[in-house]
Amino acid sequence: MYFKILSIAYGVLMILKGPVVHFLGRRWARLEPGVVYPEKQPFWVWGLGVGGLIVAAVTWRMHVKTDVDYSLIVTVVVTLTLLKLSQVLFNYKKFRAFAVKVTKERPGYLLWLNVALAVLGIGLVLLGIFVY
Repeated sequence: MYFKILSIAYGVLMILKGPVVHFLGRRWARLEPGVVYPEKQPFWVWGLGVGGLIVAAVTWRMHVKTDVDYSLIVTVVVTLTLLKLSQVLFNYKKFRAFAVKVTKERPGYLLWLNVALAVLGIGLVLLGIFVY
């Protein structure tokens, strides 16, 4: 049941990110660099990082201890999330500069990224519904 819930939850978040960014439009371009990634690294980022590490550790433990077909797929997706978290935690200024550039200067790249996330999200939701 763990992989079913995690797969569907991750998938839904990935699917919804694009429409939210599109719906907010210019407000998102102000919100992301101003509120989500302000100049100074917010303290909540560290809580998110710890939470991400806990989810990854529990997911790897569940993958190793249980015999769930295709659990490695969700485990790898969760682990890849740690790459983004590590950049936000330990390389915040560069990550923020990248986020600002993509949001304000290269909206086509942001659209491509959101479409790719949505496709992956659909795959995860389907995996959660039909496989797990």
